[in-house]
Amino acid sequence: MTLGKTLPLKDSGRIGLGFLILLFSLSFMAWGQMEQPTPPTPQTPEAVQPTTQPTAQPETPEDPVSTIPLPEPQTVMVKDHKIVYYEAGQGNVVILIHGLGADSHHWAANIGPLSSGFHVIALDQIGYGKSDKPVMRYTVGNFAEYLHGFMEALNVPKASLVGNSLGGWVALDFTIRHPDMVDKLVLVDAAGLHPADPLRTPKGGWKNLTPLNTHWFFDLMDANKAWATTDLGPHSFERHVKNGDSYTVASSVAEMAMGREFEDKKLDKVQTPTLILWGRDDMLIPLAMGEHFNKGIAGSQLIVIEGTGHIPMVGKPEEFNQLVQKFLSSPPQ
Repeated sequence: MTLGKTLPLKDSGRIGLGFLILLFSLSFMAWGQMEQPTPPTPQTPEAVQPTTQPTAQPETPEDPVSTIPLPEPQTVMVKDHKIVYYEAGQGNVVILIHGLGADSHHWAANIGPLSSGFHVIALDQIGYGKSDKPVMRYTVGNFAEYLHGFMEALNVPKASLVGNSLGGWVALDFTIRHPDMVDKLVLVDAAGLHPADPLRTPKGGWKNLTPLNTHWFFDLMDANKAWATTDLGPHSFERHVKNGDSYTVASSVAEMAMGREFEDKKLDKVQTPTLILWGRDDMLIPLAMGEHFNKGIAGSQLIVIEGTGHIPMVGKPEEFNQLVQKFLSSPPQ
């Protein structure tokens, strides 16, 4: 790349998206190496001075990713690696596929409601969550093939797929590879297309990310200031440390940056009934991408969810669940 040369919009959008995600991931690793503050020395009862009663603060809605419990984890072996998954309900199978740097907890507010009418399975994709993390290339194609092995291991011949962000890309790729195994497809703020425009600059500009201000990033993703609080950064950092998914994130981003697996020219191959859900305020993958999916996938339906961003199943779970239930329950058009 020549210094000082202006990048075309397509390239600048792709690089901007990859760099932002990579920066987000690396900030967590850097935090782990920072010196933590020394806790204050406890005071003896005699040294404690009486204080006035603090004013009660209004309650903040809880972060559904951290507070809603998942069903008991289960495991299955796929290609000699452990895949952890969570399931609930009976009926037609619906598989929930999380995005980059996430895990099944991102579906915590959706598994229960959707399981009232379906057999819902949320898996930690290979390399993420509690699943094994082999040293391998984390391409979209490899994620799709692990999903194929996962369904075979559970004796699920056909399922509806619901994927968010990178998970939407995986669901789309799987549908193109194995159309006979997919009943219906739901793309939720999905990745997978060449970015056509650079990222919009958020109000107040971009900020350097640390675990103490990661709530700003989640606020950017979700447009939900109610639960994107200052506690969210440390909680997210702790989850990444426990999951140990730094290599997976770095490999996934590197593979995306290569630009070899974009699906723009394959959308006409999708014959599966498809619902496209998009958060109006998504600044990571703008609504224009959803419109592109809608235009390219014959018979697809695009529904925009107001007041939320990149992960509407977290930001607006009730509306999200209703839309998905209605689509999955309706007969094919």
